[in-house]
Amino acid sequence: MIPAQVVGHAVSSHSHPSLKGCKMLLCQPLGFGGKPEGAPIVAIDLFGAGLHSKVFVSTDGVGARHLVHDEKSPVRNFIQGVVD
Repeated sequence: MIPAQVVGHAVSSHSHPSLKGCKMLLCQPLGFGGKPEGAPIVAIDLFGAGLHSKVFVSTDGVGARHLVHDEKSPVRNFIQGVVD
């Protein structure tokens, strides 16, 4: 689980059929003290996180594929929770 902040939306003109209807967000991982760390990652969102929301991103590909109901989906990251 990676603490991150939503910094944008990801849009794709072509994607795997399992991602149809999934909202994809660009998330900036945060290090100690809430400072940006590393490169942004794309994660699917089922919680309705908005721009600048603090979130927890899971990199569990098996869990992500379970959420989209497709064991052959290329999805790996998903938002596991939104920080209040």
